[in-house]
Amino acid sequence: MDYMKSNSQPVSADYVFLNIRKRILKLELEPGTRISENQMAEEYGVSRTIIRNAFARLNQLGLLTVYPQRGTYVSLIDLKLIGDLLILRTAVEKEELYELLSQRDEEKIGKLVKELEDNLEKQESYRDVEGYDLEFQKLDSAFHRAIAESVERYNLIKLLEDLMLHISRWRNFDVALGKRMPCLIDEHRRIVDEIKGGDFVKAQQAMADHLETISEIRAKAKEKYPQYFLNI
Repeated sequence: MDYMKSNSQPVSADYVFLNIRKRILKLELEPGTRISENQMAEEYGVSRTIIRNAFARLNQLGLLTVYPQRGTYVSLIDLKLIGDLLILRTAVEKEELYELLSQRDEEKIGKLVKELEDNLEKQESYRDVEGYDLEFQKLDSAFHRAIAESVERYNLIKLLEDLMLHISRWRNFDVALGKRMPCLIDEHRRIVDEIKGGDFVKAQQAMADHLETISEIRAKAKEKYPQYFLNI
């Protein structure tokens, strides 16, 4: 497939990196797939130097694995890593909710609730979609980012950004295999309702229930796609 831009502008190194990253996260480039500099250079119409740079950046993110004398492969999904990252993310987001609700700043809470409810209204149009649609992913990310920004935890978002890419890739299994799109929306609604209720313990539990998904879908994902995973 040709991934060169449809307009006449030259393809930049950042474009190549971001596009290959997107293909990996969406599982268009499946875990365990071997890819080469020559192959990608031809697909994007760029030099091998640009591809080599993109590969190096993706390797640093853990999305590509380089085996000496064997080649470059899309990294397998490490379920132990995903489990650890979900614990980390849950801890961070529960702390954000504690900060927000323990301050009892009604104006701040009201502003956040309005933003989250506007987001939820847009999410509803994806209720019957089976996969983890790219536009829904943006709404999902914006939902969680709004909570972090409400307590000015911008730096936490940046610190976790690269690590959370692995969770984004996992979500393709979580949502599609578990047919979880309606559940995601309902879980988001429950989080908002608990924020409105002002009880940070209940809000934290709603967040934890929403984020901890790996135990439910792990066996099904490994059974259907065993070649995608480490730690089988």
